[in-house]
Amino acid sequence: MFGTEVIIIDPEGEYEKIAQQLGGEVVTFTSGSTIKINPFDLSGLYEEGENELGLKILSLHGLLKIVLGQLDASMDAILDRALVETYRQKGITADPKTQTRQPPLMEDLYKVLLGMEDEKSQELALRLERFIKGSLSGIFNQQSNFDITNPFTVFNIKVLEEELRPLAMHIILDFVWTKVRKNLKKRLLILDEAWYMMKYEDSASFVYSIAKRSRKYFLGLTTVTQDVQDFLSTDYGKAVLSNSSIQMLLKQSPSEIDQVAEVFYLTSGEKQLLLSSAIGEGLFFAGQSHVAIQVVAAPFEHSLITSDPAEIAKRLSEKTANRLAEEQIANAASSPQPQQQNQQQPQPQTSISEPKTNI
Repeated sequence: MFGTEVIIIDPEGEYEKIAQQLGGEVVTFTSGSTIKINPFDLSGLYEEGENELGLKILSLHGLLKIVLGQLDASMDAILDRALVETYRQKGITADPKTQTRQPPLMEDLYKVLLGMEDEKSQELALRLERFIKGSLSGIFNQQSNFDITNPFTVFNIKVLEEELRPLAMHIILDFVWTKVRKNLKKRLLILDEAWYMMKYEDSASFVYSIAKRSRKYFLGLTTVTQDVQDFLSTDYGKAVLSNSSIQMLLKQSPSEIDQVAEVFYLTSGEKQLLLSSAIGEGLFFAGQSHVAIQVVAAPFEHSLITSDPAEIAKRLSEKTANRLAEEQIANAASSPQPQQQNQQQPQPQTSISEPKTNI
């Protein structure tokens, strides 16, 4: 409505309907998807005092720690050398003039690790192999062929396995961040189920760095989570909160309310309010002010955004019933009519009075 481009990372597929209604674009990730994202992409922009290749390699370190699991100091050093060499083989160095060239792929890093012929580099290559030849190979091991052009774009990763979602979210977030820095425009980035990113220190650090730098690039960041314990378990999660100008708390469970109260400096009355809140009720924070609120959706808004399984099941049932009724009417209209009997023969006449029903 206000000329802001909206980008949503949607792990549960809850924004698809509203995107379709508003003429947005839904990007769904599967191994057979035609849309590809290369995590090795560079923005190609030069900023005074910034080494973009170095920043990208730091970002890839965080991503690859999710992929590869726990790394000791020697593995970490090997990975760093391998990343630098992977870019060097494509002619990309710290020189900004080289950073507009076609970036490498995940498979190129895999080959570099294999070529090192070191026991630990071989182990890293083996850990990486399933992402080169396995379930994610079709999405994140090819050159990017997608650009954000629609003013309402939803990245849907619901179909991915649970363990792959944090990885996909990190890659998409990095892709979005690269686009944001490349083309300055008023944007809103919504990171739903943000606790996925907070499970890992490196991805949590990445979210924090975006939260801290987003204003510089005309970007507003909204993080949404249902699992406050995971979100607040790291210093990065708490730092993201301290960098937000507005917060909203809805109903909280008794097991988490004490930690929430400590972080948000809640009074005993506010704690009780959050424990007894109904759907849509909670606290709204702006600066030092805490205000009790109730969010009320208009009927058309509710139909677009509801994720209540009972409502969704009822809606699907009604659609199925309507479709079957339409098919029956179409079949009746297309079926051959019985031939009329001789008009001279008297026809029995029957009058049937149907009961009236109010629904």
